[in-house]
Amino acid sequence: MSPNPDYRVLVRDVNLKFIWESMDFISLQYHLRMNARGKWVLTLPMESESVKHLLGLLVPGNNGVGGIYVERNGKYLFSGPLLDYEYSFDSDGELIHFIGADEMDFIERTLALAHPRKFQSPYMKNADGYHTDHTPNSLRVDPNSVAQRSSEVFYHIYRLNVGQSADSSRRIPQVYIKWTKGTENDVGHWRYPVGDLNRYPRPSPVITRGDPMMDVLQSITSYSESTVYNPDGSIWMYPDPFLITGQMKYEPGLGSTFNGWWIVFEAKRVEDKTNTIIFSKDQGNVLRLRRTKAAPEANIIQMGGSGEGANRVFAHASDESSRPIYGSREAFREFTGYERSSTDPDHKEELEALKPHLYDELNRAQSQITIEAEVVDVEGMEYHTGWFVGDKVRVETPISKDDVIVREVEGTVTEEGEQIRAAFSTTPAPLHFLKEGKIMSLHDRMIQYLTKRTKGE
Repeated sequence: MSPNPDYRVLVRDVNLKFIWESMDFISLQYHLRMNARGKWVLTLPMESESVKHLLGLLVPGNNGVGGIYVERNGKYLFSGPLLDYEYSFDSDGELIHFIGADEMDFIERTLALAHPRKFQSPYMKNADGYHTDHTPNSLRVDPNSVAQRSSEVFYHIYRLNVGQSADSSRRIPQVYIKWTKGTENDVGHWRYPVGDLNRYPRPSPVITRGDPMMDVLQSITSYSESTVYNPDGSIWMYPDPFLITGQMKYEPGLGSTFNGWWIVFEAKRVEDKTNTIIFSKDQGNVLRLRRTKAAPEANIIQMGGSGEGANRVFAHASDESSRPIYGSREAFREFTGYERSSTDPDHKEELEALKPHLYDELNRAQSQITIEAEVVDVEGMEYHTGWFVGDKVRVETPISKDDVIVREVEGTVTEEGEQIRAAFSTTPAPLHFLKEGKIMSLHDRMIQYLTKRTKGE
């Protein structure tokens, strides 16, 4: 383990007010992940004064907000709600483990509903009678709908479901999602509405009908990491990877309800640090490393769209770079939530609308390089200040030099020191290969599109 940096753990309540500082914890474990929910475990002796303050959060009125706020060497590291706790007694004495998530829990815990973005029975429709589940909106419903970058698409979906513009029945008042056109948080692939192939020849809206919000986010960000091709094989859009950050921040300009403190979500383009952050044995910043190159799960995918039998619409895509190496590895996926157009007999609109889902599935299934490493700081390449989750870095081994994105970081802090492990990969498929102990288990699952045989209704 490396010598301990200065970790500060503050306890927050439902109003984002700091009510206590825990200074006698035995250990702090945390697992932070790019575009996915992270987790933390704070272990305390049962007699600690901090115990009553943390247990005091899990009462009616907390609304899943109270938790911890962590700084490392005076700089914000992560924060998030307390979810569980575990008491134990053995030869080490009486211990209590407080278990929580980072702020991405506020995405994980919610659904992306269709308009009117609130729970409604028996039909989900707004005052005008529309059930509009496209973002950007369908031109058939909103003729003024325009193209949006991926970060704006997620901004609108999250803002209208549980963010600052949500219905009062669902809004999480402590949450604010930021986006401003033309700024550094306006990033990712362009997404186009459906309804007019002359105006938008490549429609690619995000369709939401009660999907888990995290699945929606990961499908959006995965598509933005894809190379998108024109029908003639030329490249239309190069990868534009980005991440959504969730932080507890003091931003009084957003409002004073919580004395200027907010849980803020914001898009950030992946920063290329491959020229300055290099992990290798020669650099002296790696204690252990494992590099794996895996064959593709699939490199040609057929996707079934709307319709039944002979009227079923199909689209396909392939990863031509891997087929000469691994041969054709075929797979089938389906997405049947598309609203078939009666004025598009050749289904050109639907074929374009299926492409984001198809590229997302192909991206997740393709051959990938994954790297695990236990790392230490060297001058100019320090964890947390020089590099962090979501940065693109270089990892060098005798086999190759890989430009990869930091997908996960796991930290363990005890009186003996700090241990940092990182996971890197070339593709956005959830990794889950940093092995945790029992109380650090994550909700492992691969992201799959739900079958939605609603025919767009």
